[in-house]
Amino acid sequence: MSAYQLSGRAVLRQVREDLTRYHDVIAAMGLKVMVARFEPGEQDPAPWRYRMEASRISAEQKVRAFTHLGFIVDHVVLPATVSAAEFADLLDRRNADPATRAVIVQFPPPARLVSLVQRLDPAKDIDGLLDARSLHRACATADGISRIVAPFAHDATVAVVGARGFVGSGVARLLTDQGTRVLPLDQGDDLGRATRADVVVSTAGSAHLLTPEHIRPHHRVVVDSGFSPQADGTVAGDISPQAALLPQNITPVPGGVGPVEMAVLMERIVRLVADPDLAPWTFPSAPYLTTLGELVIVPVGP
Repeated sequence: MSAYQLSGRAVLRQVREDLTRYHDVIAAMGLKVMVARFEPGEQDPAPWRYRMEASRISAEQKVRAFTHLGFIVDHVVLPATVSAAEFADLLDRRNADPATRAVIVQFPPPARLVSLVQRLDPAKDIDGLLDARSLHRACATADGISRIVAPFAHDATVAVVGARGFVGSGVARLLTDQGTRVLPLDQGDDLGRATRADVVVSTAGSAHLLTPEHIRPHHRVVVDSGFSPQADGTVAGDISPQAALLPQNITPVPGGVGPVEMAVLMERIVRLVADPDLAPWTFPSAPYLTTLGELVIVPVGP
């Protein structure tokens, strides 16, 4: 049997529908969101160009999501030659603009500009990019992943591959906050230890990193947050095609974690500008098997 695919797109459609009621209120305010991304240079190596292509796709998804809510969206595309002074000035001007309620910088920016992202006003950092200065416990991607895991996390150990990275550390932090046992794994660790977990989350961003050596049929769910554009125009996740068939449930690439991240961002900005009491959406449950001496079906949620 193939793994059941958990659709992030279905979740995003539902969240978009639920939040449509705020459109007219937000549109009447004339509020703005800035989404900034970087273009690759002509001499940049292929891996960087592929990462910037993934950034472009993500930025365009955010533009659609925020426009749907009634915001004026400024999609700022910065050339590879943008100077540190120009980037800093852009952030400073948006910080000072009361109409701009949120600023998103697509990651990764060029290495020479990464530290400048800390100039962001924490009140406008809905993506949680500012580490300890952020008003959010983790970035939107990590928040979304933790919600996907939640229905499968009862008495579970969750292996987080890429746990020392920005997204992976956020996932580990949120799951630990929720009382879930976390097995952190990263470069240099024995990734085969993931077979000991009940749930696997991969945030490594390395195409086809995890194989049938690491992914097994007893895994309740595998969350693949990899999104690596390939030279042939396809997109690869962290889970190899052979391994993707093995777990009981899996998030597809594309169509899994990406849309869930958008749903988190939409919720966060509506809570910021229109409804501070907005309840968080939850990821739908799905049945799974757990080993308690034998394989048994455990019902999860309604």
